Amino acid sequence: MGVYGPGAFGAAPPGTTPALPRPDIAGVLAQPGRRQGEVSHYSLEAYTSTAGSALRWLCDDLGLFASPAELGEEAARVPTRPGRTPRFVPALAGVRTPAWHPEATAALSGLTLATTRADIARAVLDGIAHSVCDLIDGVAATMGTPFTRLRVGGGVSSSEPLMRIQADLTGLPLERVADSATASLRGTAYLAGVAQGLWDSLEEVVEAQPPGEVFEPALGPSAREAQRAAWRATLAAHLGEPVPPR
Repeated sequence: MGVYGPGAFGAAPPGTTPALPRPDIAGVLAQPGRRQGEVSHYSLEAYTSTAGSALRWLCDDLGLFASPAELGEEAARVPTRPGRTPRFVPALAGVRTPAWHPEATAALSGLTLATTRADIARAVLDGIAHSVCDLIDGVAATMGTPFTRLRVGGGVSSSEPLMRIQADLTGLPLERVADSATASLRGTAYLAGVAQGLWDSLEEVVEAQPPGEVFEPALGPSAREAQRAAWRATLAAHLGEPVPPR
């Protein structure tokens, strides 16, 4: 599950047996997710503090775009391109995964006289999506099990260009839950309802939800890995240390 708000979370439920953090994987936390009766259900989570906050900064503080929606429209005009393209490292409040650098700052690189506003918009969404991929890779590696699909919510998930980029870079079907902007609030309400006996289990509530929109990946494996490798190289150069693939 992923939640896109001011920051972004990547999480997976390993079940009733906790999956412990690994010392070689930064920023992945193991914690109790919920209790049902006398049984604890655990969660693995990783977090990046820059998602919607980067869009707000670019639009409201810098005034480069009128709104996140306009930024998304501009980004959608730029197809996926190999080679030298602008890259944005959205470390406006540090990096936690795949390497622990809370002091890190953001970077926009690869600019030329040919760079357009649309190119910058695309670089911003690419950077956010790559950062979320790093969370997903870290959680999956810690759990020892790859993801087979993603379910996402939160206000920033309303950006269709971002969701399409995210599906491409993960190589997984991505379901944006119905009424995605209120997904995290509904989750809290459902947990309370199960605790009070309105439903027998959280699984019953989840199965009753209407299906969301599904974004299928359009990139092939080689193109996807080339983009992820280019991102790792960009991030490693910015942080000053290697970023291993997962």
